[in-house]
Formats: sequence, structure tokens, C-alpha cells
Amino acid sequence: MENEIFDEYRQINLKIIDSIKNDKEDIKLLEQREIIIKKIFFLNLDKDKIKKIYVEKKIDDLDKELECVLKNKMLSVKQEIKQLTAKKKANLGYATANRTNSFFSTRI
Repeated sequence: MENEIFDEYRQINLKIIDSIKNDKEDIKLLEQREIIIKKIFFLNLDKDKIKKIYVEKKIDDLDKELECVLKNKMLSVKQEIKQLTAKKKANLGYATANRTNSFFSTRI
């Protein structure tokens, strides 16, 4: 029973990693992962046994990979936001510069 739950957790983690790498974030997968984590806590297993299964199935490595992928994705999104902000400021600067009347355009 508990092995099945940990296998399910492992599969969900793999799906989440793939979806993030393919830029197809799916909130449903994260919700499923949360449900599985709750199931693990309701198994009433000893913490040492949970940790043993966690390490045996190499879920700890998967969680580290998931964390790394999420951090990289967040950094790339932050960079995109900074680039968009810089472009917006530049466009506003150009628009402001073009709105002011130049003394060269006045008629004599």
C-alpha cells in the first residue's frame, strides 16, 4: 500500500518536471501531488520508515531536481519581467520625448 503511494508520488513528480521543462505548467498536477503527500501523512508510518522508503525510491533526488527546475523557471520569468519593464520604460521615454515641441518646428 505505502509503496504504491510512493510510486504514485514519484510519477507525479516526473510529470511535473516534464511539464515545467516544456513550459506547460499544470496546477492539477501540483494539486494531485499535494493530495498524495496528505495520503502519506495519513499512513501513520514511522518517520524513519517513511524516510527509508523516500531514499530507497530515490524520491529525494527527484524532489531536488523539481526544486532546481522550479528555481530556474522562476529566474527566467523574473528576467523576462525585467526585460519587459525596461522596454516599457524605453517606450515611455521615447513617447515623452516626442510629445514635447521642439523649437526647430516653430514657424517664424
